[in-house]
Amino acid sequence: MNAIVGLCHFCEAHGPRPLFCTFSTDDEIHTTESSNFSVQCSGCTSVGPETVLVSRDADGTIFCSRESVPNDDVTAFLRQAALRSITCEVSWSKEGGVVYFSDTHGHVLSLMFHLKDTRARGLQRLFSIVVLMKDKMLLLNITPVLSDHMKQIAKELQQLADTVYDNEQSICSQRALRLNTGRNDFGQSRSLTQLTGDDDIFNKLHSHFTWMLRTGATTYSETLYTSQDLLQKLNPQMMKGTIFDENTFSLIENDGTIPLRELENLLTSAVFRIFLYCVLTGIKTEVKCKQTDPEKIINTFSKLLPCTNEQARRYIKVIDLSQATQTPDLCLLEETDDNKFTCKWNGTIPSKCPTLMNKIVNAMSNTKFNDVVLQQHIKSLTVEWLGIAKTIKNAVQCSGKQDAINTLKRVLGVTPQDECLVNYWSQAYC
Repeated sequence: MNAIVGLCHFCEAHGPRPLFCTFSTDDEIHTTESSNFSVQCSGCTSVGPETVLVSRDADGTIFCSRESVPNDDVTAFLRQAALRSITCEVSWSKEGGVVYFSDTHGHVLSLMFHLKDTRARGLQRLFSIVVLMKDKMLLLNITPVLSDHMKQIAKELQQLADTVYDNEQSICSQRALRLNTGRNDFGQSRSLTQLTGDDDIFNKLHSHFTWMLRTGATTYSETLYTSQDLLQKLNPQMMKGTIFDENTFSLIENDGTIPLRELENLLTSAVFRIFLYCVLTGIKTEVKCKQTDPEKIINTFSKLLPCTNEQARRYIKVIDLSQATQTPDLCLLEETDDNKFTCKWNGTIPSKCPTLMNKIVNAMSNTKFNDVVLQQHIKSLTVEWLGIAKTIKNAVQCSGKQDAINTLKRVLGVTPQDECLVNYWSQAYC
């Protein structure tokens, strides 16, 4: 777990200060370099600037305990955590640690506690255990586990300090001595080793803090679910008929269509764009072929509309070779004798085509899309623009205020060149 666990104290001469910290690393230099922490007094001393307590895991992780962190920015953050954990971020309910957040520096879990000291003001000293971390959600999830262990550490230190305090009081009652003499010069703060009477106290703290770092990494592990895994876990029935179905991304053989790119090559790009514009904007179209099956052409273009093939046949028709139904408002796709296609239409494609048409053309030119993905992508685009058309139609029917409708169109991304498509879809498919 990428975090720092520290022990802080309130020095009567220098205020709140970090005393001892443990962190994980994979850099061997951290096991030998000296601490850059300036020792102020005996109370601010723990293992000494030249001492580093080290534990190693089988995976190569190194746990180092020392008086200061090698990074200056983290050291400043640790000092700020010492100040806040002792002076303001205090839980008087005694139910566990306090979590507070800082998006600039990091997030902290802290627990403040008292140790009895016959030489201190009020006969007690303030200490705190802090856990510094950048990952807010991880810290919140492991808080119950770490908080319980932090209370256990504080309790062990208090029991050791109580024993030393009782022994010193039995020799000479400091409370009575102060009342009789009015003495208020208590000298430097005593070290934690003197308070607890245990020369190995920092070795034990190193063991405790290392356990916290290990436990934080193993107790809470993040599992990244894909959408398919999550749906399968929550509701397997929802998987049926969705894009995660096994047969969704497979082309149906002999479904009566031609792949779009193949159809574009058959018609040529210019003819394809003209006929595509007419189909999307509701201009009447007819197909007249000599050798190519016209049904496949109609079925392929029907896939670009938000309707079934049967509904699309009301707008795209097949005519016999003998029929001549060319009218000014009709787009006729005709196959010539040399198996080439022409598009007879009195209109012209505007300089700016509808957004949906541009997206379809761009998707067809995207080489990363195979035919299956292209088909699904275009299907999602048609559903999106059908929703836009429905929204605008409902707004017109409910409000009728042109200013509000124009604002809605800007929000939905409808441009002036999309008006012909949206108006047609609103009438035909909504």
